[in-house]
Amino acid sequence: MNTAPLVVTADFHSGVPGGRALLAAVREHRARGARIVDAGDFFGGTAFHEFSQGRVEERLLAELYDALVPGNHDFADLMRLENPARFPPVVCANLRPPRAFAGRWESGLLLPGSGPRVGMVGYLGRQAYDAVPAHERAGFSFVDPTAGLIAAERDRLQAAGADIVIGVSHSGFVVDVTDQEARWPLPLVVSGHCHSAWYHWASGGRQVLKAPEIGQGLLRLDLDPGHGHHRFTIETFPTIIEPVVRDGLEEALARYADWGAAPVGTLPASLPDRGDVARLLAQRAQATAGADAFVFSLWTLREGLPQSVTRQALTSCAPFDADLVLLDGEHLTEAVEERLRLLGEEPVTYSSASGVGDARTVATTSYLAERLGLVARPVDPPRTLRGILTDLVKES
Repeated sequence: MNTAPLVVTADFHSGVPGGRALLAAVREHRARGARIVDAGDFFGGTAFHEFSQGRVEERLLAELYDALVPGNHDFADLMRLENPARFPPVVCANLRPPRAFAGRWESGLLLPGSGPRVGMVGYLGRQAYDAVPAHERAGFSFVDPTAGLIAAERDRLQAAGADIVIGVSHSGFVVDVTDQEARWPLPLVVSGHCHSAWYHWASGGRQVLKAPEIGQGLLRLDLDPGHGHHRFTIETFPTIIEPVVRDGLEEALARYADWGAAPVGTLPASLPDRGDVARLLAQRAQATAGADAFVFSLWTLREGLPQSVTRQALTSCAPFDADLVLLDGEHLTEAVEERLRLLGEEPVTYSSASGVGDARTVATTSYLAERLGLVARPVDPPRTLRGILTDLVKES
């Protein structure tokens, strides 16, 4: 049996300026009858999201997509939809939104389209959920995506007429492969959340597939419900500023260019690697907080800085802002760093003390204090990480 293709994007991260070729391809696939799904993190993580506050991304999802799975960067935008009636269904079996969520939420869904009926079960991994800031996930109800939970949703969709049921996971490629090796209830899973070079795993009739991130490409699946001989293609696209055909984004991108061009300051030299920025930022944050040491995650930053820093360059470097806090009591910085590594973070530390193995006062971000489960208080006067980076650039 032939069925309409399934086209999947993942981890787009509001990559509108460089993702217009991808969006054009999604639009073309949709016009030809494909089912279009996003595997999470369509919003956030770039300067464009700081500018748009998710409004442009919401309109794109409403125009082009049949369903999406929530990613850890999507929670805040899902709770402030401008036009929830037009927004596609959010599909996640192990997460329930607060009552204030105005859109449509499903555990599993029969996708529209011609030919055999395709069911999808969406789910969010524990690590991805824990990475959501506490204030953004307030009111959400999460349970681990167990095999039993996913199997029950598969059975429900099959009873409703699905000819094939696939998983769309925002858990990470390695996690999804591990699940398949333990004989996961869904032999075909499309993965999101990790940014890696791995796009396909297969063994014994089981597969995990992933689309390229940040607007670089999409995954096309031609499903074979009868025999399981599924075919897939990874389509990649160049980063383009002006597409051949007008796509309705011209006005928003012109306003973004004006917004992003505002000058912030000039550095003595460019800092091409985010690690270079992180070391200077940690040193400045330690002095600002007045603690013996400051610890934050390298993943807070996405890229380095040019010598002449604009608002777009600054927010592209540091798209995730957070308040600075002081941890209660004293801590071994080595122990804090090790706990962060176990949580999947990459700690960057600056300490004014040279001794190893000595307890000291430690400052960090509110986000990391939440992840560590440690009591903390805001620094006085209140400061944010991006605010300190802005000062660093302006005063250079």
